[in-house]
Amino acid sequence: MTAIRLAGMRLGMIIPICALACALSACATMQDLSGGPRAGYQNDGKYVLTSQEQGLGCRELQERSRGLQAQMQELSERAVHEMQQVPTTVSNAWGRMFGDPGEGVPAVAEYNEARAESAALNTSLAQKGCNGNGIDTASIKR
Repeated sequence: MTAIRLAGMRLGMIIPICALACALSACATMQDLSGGPRAGYQNDGKYVLTSQEQGLGCRELQERSRGLQAQMQELSERAVHEMQQVPTTVSNAWGRMFGDPGEGVPAVAEYNEARAESAALNTSLAQKGCNGNGIDTASIKR
């Protein structure tokens, strides 16, 4: 009898937790379905700055942009190395065989995200009238 009560109590605790998890995931899905942009990398390859990033001054934006430039240079070199290697997963192999150029190479995906963020930062720099043109972006040599 006690075992049945304990099982009922555990089940009573699990159901609300599962309901909360479903509700939270539904919120994220509904935001994606609504088409409203969320901060960060977008499915269309663009980057939307967070409210904190939008509030940065010229110096902070330029520092972040320089940091991304260094990251993109490193990712460019890593992408070339990864393209020369045998794919390590079935997903990567499939992407390389049937996807767009660079698909199935993790460094290329990271590079594309960094490039989109860099472009968004350069746009923000221009909108704020910061001195100097935006930071140039590195490219992947194939």
